[in-house]
Amino acid sequence: MSKTAVIGDRTSVLGFQALGFEAYPVADPKEARDLWPKVKEKNYTIIMVTEEVYHEIEDLALECGNQFTPAVLIIPPAKGGEELGHERIKKIVEKAIGIDIFSEEGKS
Repeated sequence: MSKTAVIGDRTSVLGFQALGFEAYPVADPKEARDLWPKVKEKNYTIIMVTEEVYHEIEDLALECGNQFTPAVLIIPPAKGGEELGHERIKKIVEKAIGIDIFSEEGKS
């Protein structure tokens, strides 16, 4: 069974904890940098991080980009986000297939 962890502010991660995911609430996104190695060594299949946390650990999360696991997903915080996760998925899809399928051009 795959394991999923969530790192972010308390309000954002507690809902995931209620769904059975392992939650790592941080009071300050900078705490995630120290927390990251401990979470990563638990061999999660998926690690979800809020946008604020991703900004703090982007270099660490990108190191996982060439590995099969963990997949690092960016989620918006409970208070609303800047769609960083959507932009990242858009770039990955564009790199994989060569076109921007999310583009508004050509839609009518």
